[in-house]
Amino acid sequence: MQDNIIKTVANNDQDIIRSILTLYVKKDKFELDPTFSLGKFYRGLNEPTIKGDLYPQRDDVMKMDSSCLEILDNSIESICFDPPFLAGYTTGKTSGIIGKRFEGFRYMSDVWAFYKKSLSEFYRILKPAGVLAFKCQDTISSGKQFFSHCYIIQEAEKKGFICEDLFVQVASNRLIGHNHHTQKHARKFHSYWLVFIKK
Repeated sequence: MQDNIIKTVANNDQDIIRSILTLYVKKDKFELDPTFSLGKFYRGLNEPTIKGDLYPQRDDVMKMDSSCLEILDNSIESICFDPPFLAGYTTGKTSGIIGKRFEGFRYMSDVWAFYKKSLSEFYRILKPAGVLAFKCQDTISSGKQFFSHCYIIQEAEKKGFICEDLFVQVASNRLIGHNHHTQKHARKFHSYWLVFIKK
């Protein structure tokens, strides 16, 4: 019986995406993913109808900036969003595995400003009762905790979204930084999937 229950915790994106599609989207795929990358999220799943990325890596992916979308108001039923979550490069060029892939942000205030602009765009283009699945991770930058999932929920609700659900994805391992021997905070081995509904 418990095998059929949708749980809040999983150890991979695919199980959580299936749960969100089943409970909230009521379809077998999202309509839009503006941060599609190579689509690794969707292994074994149907890819979104519209695939976008700031730097497309596949021919079927459109160039797209989630903070400034060329999409009509109230025209999209569901969105899956997996934006960058790190900041901290201090030179003209980003560094590190994540930074090189996603270009990166200098400060966490830049990351959060990007989230805020993207939330405004998502609210604009979603139909009433449209669904936004937002993957995020809390992080530490310059020795300070940034609880991004709290910030995102607060900003989304200001826009008019309702936070309908929250899933936790637990990782079996994580990349360890060069300064782990001077650790001051618990290393994050989880990320969140937040589910928002447009009022």
